[in-house]
Amino acid sequence: METSPFGWSGGDPDAFMAMTLTRTALAMRRTFVAALAPFDLPAPQFSVLMNLVENPGCSQADLARVVLATPQSVGELLRQMEKQGRVERKPPTGRGRPSAVYVTPAGRALLDEVTPHVLAAFSPQALGLDQESNDRINAELHTMLRALARQN
Repeated sequence: METSPFGWSGGDPDAFMAMTLTRTALAMRRTFVAALAPFDLPAPQFSVLMNLVENPGCSQADLARVVLATPQSVGELLRQMEKQGRVERKPPTGRGRPSAVYVTPAGRALLDEVTPHVLAAFSPQALGLDQESNDRINAELHTMLRALARQN
């Protein structure tokens, strides 16, 4: 596709992978929100629950790094999740140490209930992919994340 003299100077916008990836991420976010909506589980809470199951007892700062948010916003999110009975914070084991955050049994049950719906919404077939393509794209995305992390 040729760019008109009045078009974007970067060439064919559909060939600009970063924009395609951004558009894909926004579409995936809408799908993610829709899959979680029946369970009254916002996407950031799903991410926190998933990460706490994988890394029980991590700190608020560690969670913020993993979910790509500020420690302050994660702090507010954890306060809300504590009120809902989805997570609990245990006091620090020593002076100057951060509190450890854990998923409660209710939070784990909710995550277990939601997970099949999320996996179905993002199965390779739902995304128009075969398993090999899905795995290759996922590996490439992880490569990109590592490269971008080194830049920041």
